[in-house]
Amino acid sequence: MAAANPAQSLRDEASCSICLDYFTDPVMTDCGHNFCRFCITQSWEGRDTDFPCPQCRKRSRQRNLRPNRQLANMTEMVKRLSQTPVRPEEGDLCEKHEEKLKLFCEEDQKMICIICRESQDHRSHTVIPIEEAVQEYKKKLKMHLECLRKDLENHLKFKSTEGKKAEELKSETQIKRQKVESEFEELQQFLNKEKQILLSRLQEEEKKILQRIRENVTQLEQQSFTLKQLISEIEEKSQQPATELLKDVKEALSRCQKMKFPVPEAVSTDLKMGFQLRYPQQLKKWITKFGDWWMEFGRYTVNVTLDPETAGPDLALSEDGKSVRRGNTRQKVPDTPQRFDAYPFVLGREGFTSGRRYWEVEVGDDPFWTLGVCKDSVRRKGVITLSPGEGFWTVRLWKEQRCSALTSPETQLPLSEFLRAVGILLDYEAGKVSFYDADNKSHLFTFTDTFTGKLRPFFRTISEIPLRIRQVPAWN
Repeated sequence: MAAANPAQSLRDEASCSICLDYFTDPVMTDCGHNFCRFCITQSWEGRDTDFPCPQCRKRSRQRNLRPNRQLANMTEMVKRLSQTPVRPEEGDLCEKHEEKLKLFCEEDQKMICIICRESQDHRSHTVIPIEEAVQEYKKKLKMHLECLRKDLENHLKFKSTEGKKAEELKSETQIKRQKVESEFEELQQFLNKEKQILLSRLQEEEKKILQRIRENVTQLEQQSFTLKQLISEIEEKSQQPATELLKDVKEALSRCQKMKFPVPEAVSTDLKMGFQLRYPQQLKKWITKFGDWWMEFGRYTVNVTLDPETAGPDLALSEDGKSVRRGNTRQKVPDTPQRFDAYPFVLGREGFTSGRRYWEVEVGDDPFWTLGVCKDSVRRKGVITLSPGEGFWTVRLWKEQRCSALTSPETQLPLSEFLRAVGILLDYEAGKVSFYDADNKSHLFTFTDTFTGKLRPFFRTISEIPLRIRQVPAWN
């Protein structure tokens, strides 16, 4: 084509592939392609990193644009040359009348001369100058190119997202696999077989989800390849001289309009597992009881220990940090900002900012105790009021059956039997702190609030009978 019409080839070389017009302030990208500064800047609008070349799609991490002064000078020369009348070539002449092809028939989609315009074949047709037709179809092609490029970019992004999902799924599966392993190691030998069944189902579900993701990725790759081919063809079509550009242009536009792909349905990577225990009749009752506890509380169990740096001077803590009672004498301890100085309070070492957490405290025959959670930022000095408004969500027992939730005002909690152990379930995201009779798992009370910051377990006692944090729930 360059040999057939060198003047047109020269004009193409001096034209921007984005606006399809002569370069204005041409700049060069890292990959060596040239664009108008305004065109390439507009195509990168909204991007901070990862800048793709509109021509070859090669990506750069930084916005590196170098002025191309030689190309700017050449463009000016081409502009001047294009304004100089040139003798029409044979390819630009009407084959029938040997007149210059100056018009374009919309109905027949072909270039015609002035004599053809007056003939019966074209007299009733819509006819426009070739220059107007070229500009009009260039605009249409440019519009479809932008849509196709956007579709390709969306497909590539979706493909990248699906790939990340696959990696996240593998990571999540590995974490869940390790958790299942550690949890079932604590069960009796008769649960080993069921553990293998659960792991097998987990693996099968992972395979199913990964298979769907792979199918999505394969489909996206195929669609992306088709889009790339069409984009390449349209880009090549847009750079052709008027004679070639207007040939089959309607077919090219039709292919652009029909090139629509359904977006694959996003794959959920949630792992939904279930298992059914199948054991002799004499074990079913125990397994059902353990399973109910495990699903409601056990899987959220945390190891809580007492923080001696927060303990009031009147309290005595065990060496393992698992129990606290009122001491026989006042302890000589440093008066640090973390310590409660006037009350027999102590906090757990652990702080929680998310998720569900469950722990149990044996209260035994202690008639004076308060348990719950509080903000890590609560007041430690002077007068302290135990209420949600002050950052405390607690339940207390005062003389036998007088149990109450320390709301404002207090909420009395009727007890059917004397509490020997208290279970505390913190659901941070739901804004709930629930209290249970740890022995029979009956519900006592639930605080509902909005949590911010770190929450810590809270303990209070004025009795010499110790409060002890349970390591493992006791079962009858």
